[in-house]
Amino acid sequence: MNTGSLELTLAWDGTQIVAAEINSTRPPVARALRGLPLARVVEVVPRLFSLCRHAQGAAARLALLAVRGEQAGIDARIDLGLNIASEAIAEHLYHLLISWPQICGERFRSNPWKDLSSWRKRLQGIGDQATAAALGAEFSNWLEEIPPPQFDDAAAVNAVSLLSQIGVAEWASHIDRADFSELPTFAGQPAETGVLARHAGDPEVAALLASGRRVRARLLARQAELRWLAQGLVDLPRLATLLDAAAVAEGCGLARVETARGTLLHRIEVDGDRVHRYLIVAPTEWNFHPQGAFVREIVGCPAPTRGDALLTAGRLALSLDPCVPCVWKVDDDA
Repeated sequence: MNTGSLELTLAWDGTQIVAAEINSTRPPVARALRGLPLARVVEVVPRLFSLCRHAQGAAARLALLAVRGEQAGIDARIDLGLNIASEAIAEHLYHLLISWPQICGERFRSNPWKDLSSWRKRLQGIGDQATAAALGAEFSNWLEEIPPPQFDDAAAVNAVSLLSQIGVAEWASHIDRADFSELPTFAGQPAETGVLARHAGDPEVAALLASGRRVRARLLARQAELRWLAQGLVDLPRLATLLDAAAVAEGCGLARVETARGTLLHRIEVDGDRVHRYLIVAPTEWNFHPQGAFVREIVGCPAPTRGDALLTAGRLALSLDPCVPCVWKVDDDA
């Protein structure tokens, strides 16, 4: 399925980026679920996404249970949480081992692809709590060998608030517009979701956040999340907190899953045994909102050359981790 892209246009005056626009060509995949028999929802939803398939599938499963007045038991939520955590670890490692060294011009570890493949296979091979705990302890120690990339990070002139970390019951009152999935807001304002929102309280992350160095803060938050997930492998019930669901109205279920990129929401309304309306609110729609984190932070960034403008924007976009490719354009603002 065509995933679409984010078309990012920067206005550059020769010294700084003075404006930015975002045009998303992501297809409204949730509309394809309307009229679908409920029995096929869990089968179809993961096929619609090339990334975060476990998270998307878990959200669909939980929302469907909720609309039926059912709840997943603790063992089922731990199993779903383990799949989501394994998926998130692989995503975070790809960025730290490959994407960030590449964009920062740093040397790769001896064989980052081999490291990534090895951890993926070992995570997929977890069969019991003892194996998970042993792997979590080993992974936690290994993480200490991964230093964060080093680069200059200009202080953000303007920034959106971090998305509140709330449960699914509280989310029900915030999803109140027909266009919420395309243009989500919290208390009427754009917000940032993801690792920074979840780990802003980490002392090192908080120090960078206080100085406005939000790109570097996101990298440290990504490492803080990897440590948290490693501890989750040691203490599996912790991973059940990554997701929850509830019936929020008659014939309507809502699920929340914390993915590598941020908070994912699935809302399903049913008519008999078929989907009447399906809403998916993905992290990319928060962070690349037309007045969201990317636009607010990139405007005002110094860029003495066109190449600097592209590099600064690329680092910011990578730190916000879109789930689709970005297409760039720089316009001279005379």
